[in-house]
Amino acid sequence: MGHGTTAHLRAMIDSALERVPDDPWRIDTRGMLLSGRAEVRFPSTPESAADGFLVCMADAALVSIVGRPPGALIRDTIDDLEGDVNVLCQPADAPHVGAALAGWMRTLAILHALRSHPSWADDLEPETRIFHAADAPSLAHVPPVLRRELIDALRGRTTARFVPGALPDRDVPPPLEPMPIAASWSAGRPVSFCYPALRTESWWDVSIETLEAYQRQGHAARAVRAMARYMWRTGRAPVWGATVANIPSLSLARRLDFQEVGRVCVFTPPRDAG
Repeated sequence: MGHGTTAHLRAMIDSALERVPDDPWRIDTRGMLLSGRAEVRFPSTPESAADGFLVCMADAALVSIVGRPPGALIRDTIDDLEGDVNVLCQPADAPHVGAALAGWMRTLAILHALRSHPSWADDLEPETRIFHAADAPSLAHVPPVLRRELIDALRGRTTARFVPGALPDRDVPPPLEPMPIAASWSAGRPVSFCYPALRTESWWDVSIETLEAYQRQGHAARAVRAMARYMWRTGRAPVWGATVANIPSLSLARRLDFQEVGRVCVFTPPRDAG
């Protein structure tokens, strides 16, 4: 996707960043723009300076739509992608995006954030550890799909999305900053994993997964708390997003004192789409 010099692409990213403030409800879009992995598509002949645009992270099959770009641009961008695409937009723009993506399924995701340090902020977290690619523990006991996700994340390719699905087989450049993963341990092995799927200057997007046999035992909460403490030292606070159907995830966010800050619409292809 996309053509042009590095300077031109950088200018497009900078122009898009001016339209996407560092707010928690824009964590996905701004985080994509700052990742070093995204491209921006503006209308070729915008009717006004306020016309919308698209931010695309091809290796994660992820698109964020800002405003209301032409429907043809939305369709052409998605046609260029591989995998089961997630398309994100603000609820106010969902009718416009839905008209361009006829037949696609739409769901609502709720975004929560910690605006201040909660009661647990200064506690010690037992049986947790932060690791990076250089000191990662063995993940041989982790199911293959999750193991691949974690290894990819350590290498700079974060692929966590609201609606899981097939992803393209792609490599990405090394991460712009080291990728930390927080894990909760049981019997000497990591069983729950939390890492920043996307990062902005002030926020990070929570990705949390727990091995099935260890769910509902407090491991996810421990991993999130450990990651939050680590990321606070970088000046960033957590944002927790989950679809309205993901009741366990939303419930855990609230138990950890996260508060709703916004919503985003997620479009995914029809289930019988090829």
